[in-house]
Amino acid sequence: MREVLVIVKTYPEISKKHRETVCTAGILKDTRKLIRLYPIRYRYLNGEQKFSKYQWIIADIEKAATDDRPESYTVTPDSLQLSHKIGTKDQWNERCRWILNNDNMFDSVEVLKDHQKRFNTSLGIVKPKEITNVKIEAKTEDELEGSIKKRDLVYQQLDLFEDNDNNLEIIPYRFFLEFICDNKNCEGHKYSILDWEIAQLYRKIANRKDWITQIKDKIQGEIFSPKRETFLFLGNMARRHHIFCILGFFYPPKNRQLSLF
Repeated sequence: MREVLVIVKTYPEISKKHRETVCTAGILKDTRKLIRLYPIRYRYLNGEQKFSKYQWIIADIEKAATDDRPESYTVTPDSLQLSHKIGTKDQWNERCRWILNNDNMFDSVEVLKDHQKRFNTSLGIVKPKEITNVKIEAKTEDELEGSIKKRDLVYQQLDLFEDNDNNLEIIPYRFFLEFICDNKNCEGHKYSILDWEIAQLYRKIANRKDWITQIKDKIQGEIFSPKRETFLFLGNMARRHHIFCILGFFYPPKNRQLSLF
């Protein structure tokens, strides 16, 4: 059993083997390094196992046998236990103490990609130099039909004892962040945002006329507020290691008083 501080949860994806899974990343307590936990069927965990971001969990985990990425671990779902949460009353200092360490941080996407090529690194934290745009792009009808068909086929194959009333909503849009790094070789990046909170915000306000503005305001005005020092949690794709996505955001107060201990 090992302790992990959860820092990332992405919107669920349909899985033929597991029905649906949530990409979950965290910090191992004993090494302070980033890891990826799989499979996590978050929506189907019982109430005593549903963890929050910045919460410590205890679980039986081992290095994934079928995933060559060094940060990927499998978790025994029944072993998962919840521990305490790390709040913000200390200006995020306790969160920063665990998350912002040299083993996890990279000066730029270019440096992270170099580590991916040399060491197969698949998770990292990067502080962008400048945000240039937030883009929202509609999926094509073929893409939506394909996703819905895949979801329905997976659910049809469920065990008779599985609850099939809580079908996963397919989000009809993709969310992107365009940014540049503090690196002379950076030509700019356009990365997909997989963060669960952004998808949930869309689901909450999708019927409003100004939903696009609200999502952009959330990202540009709140997450990347001038009062925040904002970092990106980046992770690559299982089958396409050279492609990274934004798994989540970390945005502590910019002028916080750092603890000496």
